[in-house]
Amino acid sequence: MRAKKLAALGLAAAMTVSLGTGAFAEEVQITAHPDQTYYMVTFLSGYSFWTECWRGFQDAASLLGVEAKYGGTTEYDVNSAVTSLEQIIALNPTGMAVTCMDADAYKDPINNAIASGIPIVTFDSDSPDSDRTTFIGTSNYDAGVTAADYIGEKLGGTGRVACLTRTGQSNINERIDGFTDELAAKYPDIEMVQVVDAGNDENEAATNMASLLSTDSDIDYVFAALQQAVLGTETALAEAGLTGQMKIVGFDTDTTTLDSIKAGSVDATLSQSPYAEGFWSMIYVYMLCNQDCINSATDWYAKGFPSLPATCDSGCAVVTAENADMYYISE
Repeated sequence: MRAKKLAALGLAAAMTVSLGTGAFAEEVQITAHPDQTYYMVTFLSGYSFWTECWRGFQDAASLLGVEAKYGGTTEYDVNSAVTSLEQIIALNPTGMAVTCMDADAYKDPINNAIASGIPIVTFDSDSPDSDRTTFIGTSNYDAGVTAADYIGEKLGGTGRVACLTRTGQSNINERIDGFTDELAAKYPDIEMVQVVDAGNDENEAATNMASLLSTDSDIDYVFAALQQAVLGTETALAEAGLTGQMKIVGFDTDTTTLDSIKAGSVDATLSQSPYAEGFWSMIYVYMLCNQDCINSATDWYAKGFPSLPATCDSGCAVVTAENADMYYISE
């Protein structure tokens, strides 16, 4: 492992990128900075999705020759998450990639960090009204549209559906907005039965889904917009004897969900690109902290010259039994 890291540092120290051709060609030197420390900060840090984000972040840091650290709270609580973020800001890292549990709650801490000289990019879940330079992640609204189109086509435009979401988390609510808007606009004969709060864990999701099923089990599809909702829905359907009859479209490609697709208890899931989110978050925040890598304008960052994308869509794909194998991550 140490030899691999040293090799990466040597590569970063010597990396030269040529931009353009002929008289307009420029060379950008990317130099290793082992003294620079970059943090990836999440909430609910035990969540498997962050593992892949962190792997991408680490790989990019190794390529660039900088130090990467991980931080955040293990709780699903916005006050704890903001406190953890502020504690990491107080360490004065070189730069940070932050995923935002709540867009408004994160605005002031992000702005304060940037004002103190710590560049920040956001990933997966944004705080769009903050001063962050770039957001990298799936367009959650568009992902909801993709789920609606998949289900709409499977049902031939007629049927009954329900959703499980997590109220109070901006990015997940955007998925439900895209889903419900697309159904209303494109599939008016598909009835939205209910949007169910998945709560804080899979047990609560199962309880809440079971409550719906006790009053209405004539549902064709459930869009479970996060991993715990998938697990909770599977449990509720199994207990009601409805596995395979009421179909599930989930979100994310954790091993448990992929196994369920292969076994037939989940019909499909939507893949984000967690590795890409982590990798490009590191690349972008490095560029903010080492501004001579970008020759768009003199002192471009201080002047606010648009040199990095304000948003970067990491993409979304439908995963079914036919293509699930390629989404498994080797250890």
